[in-house]
Amino acid sequence: MFEFGRELRRILGHNVMGTGGRTDPDTSLYELMNLEMLIAQGHILDAEISRVSSRNTFEPCLESALIWREYARRTGDALAVRKATSAAEKAGSAATNGIDAARAARIQADICLLSYDLFETATLLDSAESLLAQARAAVDPHHSPILDAAFTLTESRLLIRLALRKGLTPDLEPALEAMAHIDRAIEKYDQLVRQSGATRDKIDAANARLERCDLLALVGIERSDSRLLKAVTKELRALKVRLDSHYEPLTSARITQRLALVQAHLGQIDGTPALVADALSLLGLKQDCTAYEHSPIDWLTHKHTMAQALQMLAGLTAEERLSDQALSLYDLALSKPLQKGLSLRAALVNGRAACLTHRAELKGDLLSLDAAENTFKTELRRTNPNEDPVGWAIIQTHLARLYVSRGDLTGFMPGRTEIAYALEAARDIFEEFGLKTLLGLTDQSLLRLRQA
Repeated sequence: MFEFGRELRRILGHNVMGTGGRTDPDTSLYELMNLEMLIAQGHILDAEISRVSSRNTFEPCLESALIWREYARRTGDALAVRKATSAAEKAGSAATNGIDAARAARIQADICLLSYDLFETATLLDSAESLLAQARAAVDPHHSPILDAAFTLTESRLLIRLALRKGLTPDLEPALEAMAHIDRAIEKYDQLVRQSGATRDKIDAANARLERCDLLALVGIERSDSRLLKAVTKELRALKVRLDSHYEPLTSARITQRLALVQAHLGQIDGTPALVADALSLLGLKQDCTAYEHSPIDWLTHKHTMAQALQMLAGLTAEERLSDQALSLYDLALSKPLQKGLSLRAALVNGRAACLTHRAELKGDLLSLDAAENTFKTELRRTNPNEDPVGWAIIQTHLARLYVSRGDLTGFMPGRTEIAYALEAARDIFEEFGLKTLLGLTDQSLLRLRQA
């Protein structure tokens, strides 16, 4: 088991980088390795790096960075992120030529972007930008088609995240720039796939298309543009048939999850419950696309998407049982161990609170609002704002929304000043942690409070 990854590479071979005969690890094999195998392989590589007798540590450092990056992506483990970063930095120090230094710098930038996705720390985008600029200045990646494609994809991912931080309205220019860049990355990876047919290139090409679909979908959802969302679903369906779920299980599962999410939003925008129901069928109500033990983050994202789709369907059909099913999924997801700084955890906590609030509003009676209020107050008492400031702020935001809803029903809202103070405190926390979606939610509640 401990030599699983290395043995597979021996049998199947590496993908040649064209850099003085050196090769990159075939990262497509990681999809077939469970978490225990990833950890074991990471420890073997770390031991190899630390041996005094090791003459050239560049390749094992690079592979160690990739292994720990994959482990971090699947688990959200901050320690794994640090181990990946450390290994990539060591690879950069061990590089003996400009190409290898550029490879190491690009992987460092990729780890920064992964960490940003996991924890939404804005300074990581600056770090990634600096690393890519330094590497580009030191060497021309066009000398290697694989390195050139990888650089273009990493730069595209950075531009997409910078565009999203600026916001998609009213100026779409940053998003359009990112779109043009990701189009070039896709072209380069498609060329590599035609030349090599390698699984790793297929997965990288699929990840590039997923980045483009994510950006297009966010623009479509922001603008309620069903035509754009239909185009995204068409591309995702075409992408889905290109991969084999037996050999590319994690990438295939992510494509299915994205397709279901976009289709659910399309059904919500068009007011078509059947589309949302189809999205739930894609996800499979009674089965998991990915085992929790293989990739906890993918499993949690799957459950989050199912809960979101159930909420959308509940809104379209006014069926309370669907909200109950969504709440059960949120409770199941939040019962798993999650680091408190993870943006996914914040999204799950917020989704559950929104579902509870929406269910009470859907009933439209004071008893339902009172029951939801009591639930939130109980959770608030159990939440230490010093240990879990984001969770505390989310509960405060949704509690304020309930008070506004009660004011709409009764025409009377006591404690308006206290509610505003709580919302302002929540807003400061979301701003500190860079949680733009939750920041927008708080602003909406403050606006409703002023208008009430």
